[in-house]
Amino acid sequence: MRLLLPVLAAALGLGAATPAGAAGIREGFQGALGLNADLRALEAQRPVLDARRARADALLPLAPSVGGGVRTGIGSQNPGYLQLDAAATAPLWLPGESRALRGLAEAQGAANTQQVARARLLLAGQVRDAYWTWAVAAAAQEAQRGRLAQARALERDVGRGVEAGNVARADLLVATATMREAEVALREATQAAREAAIAFRVLTSLEPTARPAETPAVEAREPRADDPRLVAGRAAVESGRANERLTAVRDRENPQLGAQLRAQRDRGGEGLEPNILVLGRLPLRHGPTYREALAQARAGTVTSEAELVTTERTLRGAVDRAREARAAALDLTRLAEARHAALAEQARLYEAAYRAGQLPFIEVVRVRMQLADADLSRRRAHAEAGRAASDINQVLGQEP
Repeated sequence: MRLLLPVLAAALGLGAATPAGAAGIREGFQGALGLNADLRALEAQRPVLDARRARADALLPLAPSVGGGVRTGIGSQNPGYLQLDAAATAPLWLPGESRALRGLAEAQGAANTQQVARARLLLAGQVRDAYWTWAVAAAAQEAQRGRLAQARALERDVGRGVEAGNVARADLLVATATMREAEVALREATQAAREAAIAFRVLTSLEPTARPAETPAVEAREPRADDPRLVAGRAAVESGRANERLTAVRDRENPQLGAQLRAQRDRGGEGLEPNILVLGRLPLRHGPTYREALAQARAGTVTSEAELVTTERTLRGAVDRAREARAAALDLTRLAEARHAALAEQARLYEAAYRAGQLPFIEVVRVRMQLADADLSRRRAHAEAGRAASDINQVLGQEP
């Protein structure tokens, strides 16, 4: 992987200075954190959960209510009649409801924290993918730039030979066609690199630039126990179970306790006679509704449990696949370098033979095209090896 940095640096023409706002994976990840809508939505839920926890510690589950009324005898046979009513009603906690609600709020708070960690890791995967997509495109761009430079140099040499009368004009036409083909290939590669850079910039608000590849965690053989995806899955299961406990407690509406103060007089001039009435309301359980709520809460827990099992199984397989991909990428890099070296030597021999008049020009063009293809392959192989290293860290739950 030590060859990756100069390859990618050349792809952008980085020499003495790095553009302002340039970023690799780590810088891009930090930039993307402040832009991601999912993360901001999860963080916005924290005040809601704090308020829910405070509600569980309140004296009453809901706000009390007050009311009152006035009744007179105006227009009746008893015009002096007056009745004043004032009432207050307060809902009461069901047995164990406050404790169960507090447990749910705490479980949801823990789940929210782990969901943030999981969202960060998912975002890291998006940044890594966008960066290496750009890196592969930039490597292809630089390979095509080198191909065009060689084609132009070859056309100039052949052109001078034609002017000197030593080379046939047909060879110059072949060289010119080869150069135009290289120009088209460079234009296409440049467009692909620009599009990949735009995608990275949209995600991170920064420009991608060459950086050393990540060091893969080669010592790990399976997902970590504290992998954010697994921890978030377990937290979701606990939140579902806490919701089940609260649903089991809430088997009916909250009971209510109230008092009514009534003062009345029958005839004008008499004093108001007060009396107090204490009221209570105890709702009864509705079996079908209660069973439906319990089943729905249980279904949510079962879904979270199944998702956790699936995540564990998927991550174990992903680790093995990432390691195989990494080994294959390194092998392909070595093979691509060996092929390029062999073709570079062959190209030198063919050019010497052509200058000596021992080989037709079309053979030189052919080996040059093969060499350009080998250069493209080796540059892409280096970038793909860097992607494979990032993939290992991603499946192992490591942020950049």
